[in-house]
Amino acid sequence: MKTKIYRVIAITLLFFLGFWAIFGGLALITDPTGESLQISLDYLEDSTFEDYLVPGFILLFANGILALVIAISVVRRVENYAFFIMVQGMVLVLWLSIQLYMNPAFYAPYLHISCYVIGILLLIFGALIKVPKERKMEQ
Repeated sequence: MKTKIYRVIAITLLFFLGFWAIFGGLALITDPTGESLQISLDYLEDSTFEDYLVPGFILLFANGILALVIAISVVRRVENYAFFIMVQGMVLVLWLSIQLYMNPAFYAPYLHISCYVIGILLLIFGALIKVPKERKMEQ
């Protein structure tokens, strides 16, 4: 029973993350200046990026499309789906940590804290999910 609750929460977090990351990534790709999201290019002064085009692609694929693919794999209960949940949690935590390391002035508490919480929750729920032995034997 607990595994089902953990799966539902993980699926919800993955879809939430995926849709918002796709939205943000596409916004940065279509407007690399960041103006559409009210993000100043000044945040990139100390980074290796001149604009938000590359970060937009990374966001789109690493936290957007990947999260949705993993969410669908969890819904379909593909083999090792709990591991994939943890992978997405780690990708998100690493993305945020690298972003803040490269651009410490970019810290936005409401955004970064909530995303760190989502990443940590994905790590926790992925670790807590126990795939029934019968399910393992079927595949």
